[in-house]
This record gives sequence, structure tokens and C-alpha cells, in this order.
Amino acid sequence: MRALAFVAPVLLLCSACGQKVDHSEPAPACDPGVMKCFYGSPPTSTGNNPGTGNAAGATGTDEEVATLTGEVVVLGQDTFDPGVVLTSTAQVSATGSSGARVMAAYDGKSFQLEGALKDAANWFLVVPDSKSGMVPTIMPVDTRATTTVSVGVIDSLVLDTIFLNLNTERSTERAQVVLRVVDGQNRSVVGVHASASPEVLAYRTAGVWLRDNSGTELATDDSGMILLGNLQAGSALSPLAVALSGAATARIDVVVEAGATTLVTAVVAAK
Repeated sequence: MRALAFVAPVLLLCSACGQKVDHSEPAPACDPGVMKCFYGSPPTSTGNNPGTGNAAGATGTDEEVATLTGEVVVLGQDTFDPGVVLTSTAQVSATGSSGARVMAAYDGKSFQLEGALKDAANWFLVVPDSKSGMVPTIMPVDTRATTTVSVGVIDSLVLDTIFLNLNTERSTERAQVVLRVVDGQNRSVVGVHASASPEVLAYRTAGVWLRDNSGTELATDDSGMILLGNLQAGSALSPLAVALSGAATARIDVVVEAGATTLVTAVVAAK
């Protein structure tokens, strides 16, 4: 189960092509004639529950759910690669039937989650014990054809060190998003820009994280990694659209929550 969901089910991303994006500089609509549109994220939902349907657009009357067993691993280094198994306790939740959240306790070894929706991108939230030194972490998991999952949690020291190197601080009352932008063959895409009105926008460049101050024109390097830091978010899971431009044009739908960090592998069609 060590193959972490953040890396394996390479995800989405041009979601609801042609719809308006609620920020100042939306990406152009996804045009199937010039690029491939991915729909791995939750479909457009109603109310306050993101991702109430499955990848096939099923309604509440024909949704499929499953019982999942899994482990929680620590995402180490500033590339958030999966490392050792988390030995402290945590609460793990995912989307269930009709958009409801289902929850299970992680005992430091494993968890069993009943009623999880089978979805191409079921958004899992891991809330670690407050004394563990970890931060609440959100990531999408493809739950359509598996009963075992591996989800991750981020070390607060790793995250805070990145912000320190950017000459700022991580707000524990706001949301953080880390994107890894790849193509259909899971190769990092160089030269991608992102926008979603973050307080901090940074790119991992030549092994270090650099802040994109106005006019610097930074973009992804061969790591494909972007940090959108200290985003305004509510106390419940909610959708956020991220516009990508430059070497790839797409709109990425992610899920955020105040105090949590979201990690997503974004599959795009490079120009």
C-alpha cells in the first residue's frame, strides 16, 4: 500500500470546460480540439458538499460505495514524497453517498472506512493528532477499483521551512495548495504559470522554492511543482479553481479547507 494516492492516480484537471471561473484571470475554456480535457475531479456540485457524484455523473440513487482499508504515510522533504508510516493517531474522512462525509479512526497502523464513494477523485482529509507535528492534509484518491488506499499527511516543519525560506509565515487559519503539473505520461511540465489569488505564489526551481513576486515571471521547472499559499478558505471543505497558463492551459478544480494543505497531481496537455 506504499504507492501513495497523491502520485498514483494521476488526476485531473480541466474541469467543467467552458464554465466561468470565479477569479480575476480565468484560463480560457478547455478546447478538445487543441488539448485533452480531463475530468478526474468531482463534478459540479450543489450546496456545500463538493463532489457529490461519481465520475460517470451518477445520482444519489445509483451511487456505489465501498469499505476501504488503508494506512497514513508521512509526506517528507519539500517535494512531499511518501515516506514512513505515521505512527500517531488521526481521523480520516472521505466523501460518501449523497456528498456526506464518512469518517474512520486511524490507530497508528491502519484504518477502515465504511461507505466511501467509488469515485475517480474522492477527496480524503487526514486530520492528525494535535501533538503529532503534522498538518491536516487533503488529497484525491481514485476509489473506483480498489479496497485498499494509502493517504498522506504533511510534516508541519517541512511546510513551515518552505514558508520561512520564502520570507513569510504559513497561516494556520488559511488553506495551502501544492500542485505537481504533469503530462499524460506523468512527466513534469516545464513553463506553467498558476493563479488563484493566493497571498503567496511559489515555484520549486533548481531544488529550492522561490516566491513569485510581481513581475518576476517564474514558472514550473522540471519538478513541475507550484505552491499557492495562505489562500482564503472556509472551515468546511469547498471547491477552488486554479487557472494554469504558459506551457499548458487548463483549469484545475481542487478542494480546500482553512488550516489544511491540499496536494494534487494535475494532468494537463502540454503545448
